[in-house]
Amino acid sequence: MDKRHRNLVAVLVAVVMAVALFSAFSVNWLHKTPSVILPTLTPTPSASTPASTAGDYQRVEVTVDTVQRVVATLERPESYARTLTVETTGEDGTVGKTTAQVVVDGGWTRVTATLPDGRVRHTIVGEEKRYVWYDDQRSWQEYPAQERSADLSQRLPTYEDVLAVVQSDIVDARYAASGELPCVYVAVEVEDLSYVEEYWISVDTGLLVHAESRKGEEVFYRMSGYTVETPATPGQTFALPDGTVLHTTALPG
Repeated sequence: MDKRHRNLVAVLVAVVMAVALFSAFSVNWLHKTPSVILPTLTPTPSASTPASTAGDYQRVEVTVDTVQRVVATLERPESYARTLTVETTGEDGTVGKTTAQVVVDGGWTRVTATLPDGRVRHTIVGEEKRYVWYDDQRSWQEYPAQERSADLSQRLPTYEDVLAVVQSDIVDARYAASGELPCVYVAVEVEDLSYVEEYWISVDTGLLVHAESRKGEEVFYRMSGYTVETPATPGQTFALPDGTVLHTTALPG
């Protein structure tokens, strides 16, 4: 191959490489849609660290300004089971404890709660209905279910509460561990009632794993539920006292 032909080949190779590089960069530029991802929890998180980018994602630190945006990216599992403990302190200092076995699957929620007085309350919520009975009763009460009925049956606030508050009421927000789980921590001041609500939302499951309400230093409500089984064990029935099966957790396969 003479010198003229070699030069021509070199020019053609350069043109092909230039076209390839231009195509690659232009595709990335045209289709880049940044999304929020949650940064890894560190032992000493900083609430004031500015946002940074990684690839096509925007890494957002949790502050009072960004926490609602971060929480909005979380989703609860569609199927899970766990045990919740709720403690409430009365004005006379007595503590009432409720322990609830919770199973959620396919839009249904089953709660078996042992109340402070020893009674067992059974609740099933699904398909816009709520069924309630106590202990070994063979009859039940049926009510229309509201959007929050499943959560209320667990005496459980949720991160939807965080999304609903006015941003100016959020007094603290950061990443923090609770029960050794990485969480988004949010504190909300309820000014009219002079108390503070605190939430710890698991980054891994999107579930509220701990919550407290306090007035000054006195905690009058505390909820915890750290261990989550997901998905819920298959083959469990959501049944009424007469044996009517309303739902069954999905079987494998």
